[in-house]
Amino acid sequence: MSKRPKWVLCFTFALVCALGTAAEVQDRHDWQSLAQLHPGDNIRLSLKTGKVDGAFQNWTPLQVTAGTVTARREDVLKIERYGRGGWGRGKRAAIGALIGFGGGFAIGAGLGGCGHGELGPCFSRGALGAAMGGVGAIIGAGVGALLPRHNRRLIYSAR
Repeated sequence: MSKRPKWVLCFTFALVCALGTAAEVQDRHDWQSLAQLHPGDNIRLSLKTGKVDGAFQNWTPLQVTAGTVTARREDVLKIERYGRGGWGRGKRAAIGALIGFGGGFAIGAGLGGCGHGELGPCFSRGALGAAMGGVGAIIGAGVGALLPRHNRRLIYSAR
């Protein structure tokens, strides 16, 4: 049995993963992609005349119905489905705080420490790391809370 280099195995694994992902991709320009919608799904219809939000009712090869609006296929520019669940503002803020604390702590620990003959205040690596981690956590929580929620998924696009 011949022994293959590790990079060949890694390359083969990456190629198989890429092919698997490509096989799942569906053409969003095909009207048949509306078949993945279920009655009651919350969708946004982008029409030539404006946008309409509503519950998906049904579709035919010629039209789609959402809420009380029935739109002809040629008038539909895009259809998006609103996602279910997702991370709320609090969870995004908590994750941002953790990331900010880790980054701030690493920077503070790297800058801290006392050397012989230094002038000015002397802070230990742990103390400066904790202080910078706190500042990083506050900044990270703010950024995490302000990040927008992306919960719409493209189902159909005429373009």
